[in-house]
Amino acid sequence: MGGDQAKQMLRQVGLNLSHTKYALRLCGTDLRILVGHAGLNRHLTLMQIRTDVVCPLCQQDEETVLHLLTECSALAVKRTNILGSPYLCYEELGKMHWRALLRLAKASQRF
Repeated sequence: MGGDQAKQMLRQVGLNLSHTKYALRLCGTDLRILVGHAGLNRHLTLMQIRTDVVCPLCQQDEETVLHLLTECSALAVKRTNILGSPYLCYEELGKMHWRALLRLAKASQRF
């Protein structure tokens, strides 16, 4: 099941040579964020460490990396400041450089 999150995340952010080179220089935590295997409620529930998948920031959806990067209402202002839009569709996410996505992830203070 956990592999499904990674596949979905990688499908959305896309892979190219620039991203691959950047990913190879990342620390383990940053790489886990980009492949969706971060210590968020959805992933921790799959690992049977937590029992609640809900995002603690917005209380509206499952807490996944994709949720935080694209649709968490509690991060709309930070998303606008960092990525230029309060909400992102998956196609827009795939056009972002991973550096910007990591800036937003870290600004969420969930990692």
